[in-house]
Amino acid sequence: MSGAEVEEAPAGLIPGHILAGRYTVLDKLGQGGMGVVVAAYDSRLDRRVALKLLRRGRSTEGSEGEEAWLVREAQAMARLSHPHVVAVYDAGTLEDGSLFIAMEYIQGRTLRSWKSERPRTWREVLEAYIAAGRGLAAAHAAGLIHRDFKADNVLVGEDGRARVTDFGLARTQTAVGSPETAPAPVAQEPVSLPEASVPTDLRVTARPSGSWSSVLTLPGMFMGTPAYMAPELFRGSPADIRTDLFAFCASLYEALFGQLPFRGSTPTDLTRAQLAGKAVTPPEASEVPAWVTRTVLWGLQPDPRKRPASMEPLLAALADDPDKRRRGVLRRAGVALAMVGLAALAVWGWARQEGPVPGCSQVSRQLGGIWDSEVRARVKQALLGTELPYAADTFTRVASVLDGYTEAWVKQRTEVCELIRQESAQGQGLAVRREYCLERRRSQLRALTELLARGPDKELLPRAVQVAQSLPPLEYCADTKALTAAVPPPEDATLRAQAEALQQQLDAVETLLDAGKYKEGQARSDELLRKADQLGHPPLQARALFLGALSRDGTGDYKGAEELARQSVSMAARGQDRLVAARASGLLYFLVGYREARHQDAGLLQIGMEMAVELADDDLTRANACNSEGIILADMKRYEEARQKYECALALREKVLGPEHPLVTPPLNNLGNVFEELGRPEEAARMHERVLSIREKALGPQHPDLASALGNLGNALTSLGRYEEALERHERALAVREQALGADHPLVANTLNNLSDTLRTLGRYEEALRHNERALALQEKTLGADHPRLAATLLSQGTVLEELGRYDEARQRHERALALEEKALGKDDADLADSISGLGRVAEATGHYDEALRQYQHALSLREAALGPDHPLVASSLDELGSVLTALGRYDEAGRLLARALAIQEKELGPQNPEIAETLRASGSLLLARGKPAEAEPILERALSLGPPRLRARLQFLLARALWELGKDRPRAVELATEARSHWQGLHHPKGAEASQWLASHGSR
Repeated sequence: MSGAEVEEAPAGLIPGHILAGRYTVLDKLGQGGMGVVVAAYDSRLDRRVALKLLRRGRSTEGSEGEEAWLVREAQAMARLSHPHVVAVYDAGTLEDGSLFIAMEYIQGRTLRSWKSERPRTWREVLEAYIAAGRGLAAAHAAGLIHRDFKADNVLVGEDGRARVTDFGLARTQTAVGSPETAPAPVAQEPVSLPEASVPTDLRVTARPSGSWSSVLTLPGMFMGTPAYMAPELFRGSPADIRTDLFAFCASLYEALFGQLPFRGSTPTDLTRAQLAGKAVTPPEASEVPAWVTRTVLWGLQPDPRKRPASMEPLLAALADDPDKRRRGVLRRAGVALAMVGLAALAVWGWARQEGPVPGCSQVSRQLGGIWDSEVRARVKQALLGTELPYAADTFTRVASVLDGYTEAWVKQRTEVCELIRQESAQGQGLAVRREYCLERRRSQLRALTELLARGPDKELLPRAVQVAQSLPPLEYCADTKALTAAVPPPEDATLRAQAEALQQQLDAVETLLDAGKYKEGQARSDELLRKADQLGHPPLQARALFLGALSRDGTGDYKGAEELARQSVSMAARGQDRLVAARASGLLYFLVGYREARHQDAGLLQIGMEMAVELADDDLTRANACNSEGIILADMKRYEEARQKYECALALREKVLGPEHPLVTPPLNNLGNVFEELGRPEEAARMHERVLSIREKALGPQHPDLASALGNLGNALTSLGRYEEALERHERALAVREQALGADHPLVANTLNNLSDTLRTLGRYEEALRHNERALALQEKTLGADHPRLAATLLSQGTVLEELGRYDEARQRHERALALEEKALGKDDADLADSISGLGRVAEATGHYDEALRQYQHALSLREAALGPDHPLVASSLDELGSVLTALGRYDEAGRLLARALAIQEKELGPQNPEIAETLRASGSLLLARGKPAEAEPILERALSLGPPRLRARLQFLLARALWELGKDRPRAVELATEARSHWQGLHHPKGAEASQWLASHGSR
């Protein structure tokens, strides 16, 4: 509806009056801001209905369109059938032209009235709101947004069922039907508000009471209740699922704590609180648990991106009552104990195969030959025998990890031994399962120490610490949920013995794969799969298939891995091994979605994977799934969604392993990389600094895995303009890799390229070129001349050659890079944009402006399609287009593009980021071309203060021209041009001649 004042309700509401030829008015039920609701009898369908009669405004402007969408909305609601949504039966126009909606008649009261009838426990309130939330979620699934969710718009029937109603303000989502026009921003009282707050040029029409909980009518066809409205609505953003979610949480907060979540003495103060996200602290005496409060506040985040993406995760979190979960576990454990009792004797017999332990105090003897002084000496000899510089440090760290692990194992095993001795046979079920779990851990420990001790292995040494730290957590062996979920061994004694022997061999294979020995692991897993098939025990067959899939993934046989992963999922389901089913489903999803880049097929697998992961109910498996989803989303350039998945993986791994565990670093590293892609280098640097800190602490200062963390951190520091710090990180990374891996290792080329890029930024082009040339030679030697990985090196080398003015050589490098990338990626991948832009820069520098324009436009289209219109890389393409359009004399077009580039960069990178200097340089050049040196001067001064060293000479020369043309401080102009000329002459760059010519004609030589 518009902001017009409202008239009285339609006439003819006397009981007995017939409306629309079928509805007999019975009595009046209520009256609100949009109309009157009456009880009526539907003669056609012989039932009682609630008839909503909508008011008509004095102004008829736009009324036909409003009537049309209200009818369409009612018709859409009529197609929605859900137990927690009031059913809509019919909609149309009455005889006098008024609109009506016929709805389900509910004998009951509003949710607000229900709450106030008598004291309600927080659990009762929460259950009622969860039910209403499910109705809201169903509407969202049907493409509908409510726009005014609150307790007054939820009815609770005599049956106790909550139903969402009053979708009179709702509109279909943008994805359904025609595009939605964003509502105009809401104005507040004409007072001084904080910067970036609510606009003040529009007015609100509210109910006469002026109540802050009453419905607003806003220009731009939006209505709502301010106390429950999301902050972005006040800023003029369109309503969506997250705005409904905010209203739901605001209403739930009010119901739980007896107060609105945001407080203010005036509407303006209240809006300020909502915009800032300053929720009122819940009363100290409240019985509402902290987990509920945290979840509700999650939905009240002022930034919609930080709220849940939909109602489903919010409702799942609200329904995840830890007390209920614990009671459920105990109930399941009771059932499981009965089952365990049947299997206990079988497991008991297995656990005693090695003979009785003399006493519980002698449990440590069971580690003889697994981790004792003799095994320790053999492991030390093997690791030090590699003669790698970090071998001694690696042994010390591996030994420390294994000492801690075995100490914890002995402690738990002793405790279990005492429990078994003390308890009766009927009460030993869980204790026996703990014993079985700990024996599995002992088998896995044996597999690791045997691998470490078998001889010097230069390929194993870099992964030794990580493999030791990847031993399965012992905490699982004390976790009732994990124990009862685990698949017990076979009851048949013969089958059990064979299965146990095979299980130990599979443990050895998994250790090989953790150590990166994929070919050896594949041969062993194939052999064991044949044995498992002969044994016919589905859980073992599923695990053998899974390890076979993992080994093939490691060797690059992705199709073979995919087939075995599919078979593993099916076999794990037959064997009721939920953990293997979840791991195999996750691997299958990763193989299809990332290894084979079949994104659409992966989307079809995703639901099954997520279901398997939830059934497994294991946080590390959840973390792996989140990480895989993030990797695939990043591969699809959906970086914001990838960020959310990586944060999920990080939180879960920190929860299980602690914040300093090395396995926390993969999602941290991925987060850093995606922050780089999102143009958020400060956050990227923080992630990579933490990765470096964790790895250095866990692996030591000479370990080769530090090099990648140092390189990523160096790249982030370069983006931040902290060039000397970046250079120091890259130089250290190079030293680490050369010392640990040798000067000719392929990974050394990656570090050389990173170092070259930073040196180029510092204007040290000859050094940068030497590192590029060495990197290219290494890669051609180890990878071959046609490997796509050479493209990045060729691109970097071409960019350096541009800076040196060696344009023919630069063009050759960019053309070769583009050919390699097109062969590997196809012609429409956004990663081609860098090479295409490089060709454009060469064309522009050599005066081929039309060719440059074509290349820049191609790069821009690729980037916008993949990254969206507001990514910093899009701004780079806009800079390039602005520059060449200036050269072509198309000044107005150039100005528009450069203004857009600057707006993107200042928003995404901040006004002090060095990357902005390139846009400012192009803008200053444009203004000089238009004969506006007075406007160019401050822009170029700002660019010079921000810009990286590689831009300094060009900025100096442009500023010199501006100052001279202004007749302002001409001695400084000459000084700036002279410095620029010296720089270019030192590089033998063609622009040195241009600077000399300018100086000669302006009173200097």
